[in-house]
Amino acid sequence: MRGRSLVTAGQGTAYGCVREAVLEGNVLRILLDPEALESLRLEDSEIEAVIEAPAHDVSRFREILAQVLAYGRADAMPARVAV
Repeated sequence: MRGRSLVTAGQGTAYGCVREAVLEGNVLRILLDPEALESLRLEDSEIEAVIEAPAHDVSRFREILAQVLAYGRADAMPARVAV
């Protein structure tokens, strides 16, 4: 498995399951490894979140997200990051 780890609101946890993270405008799409869905207690491998916040807050979120996704070992990075 490649990518960042994820913990869901229901405390489902999977390590290295984030394959892609794309932030376009104020919409964040996360693509997960399908093998992690059972551990995460999810049915769909794509998560989409609309960030309803002022533009400057979305911009700041974009900066922080890029830092989070770039941190750590190169072999643990998502295959695609666009923020």
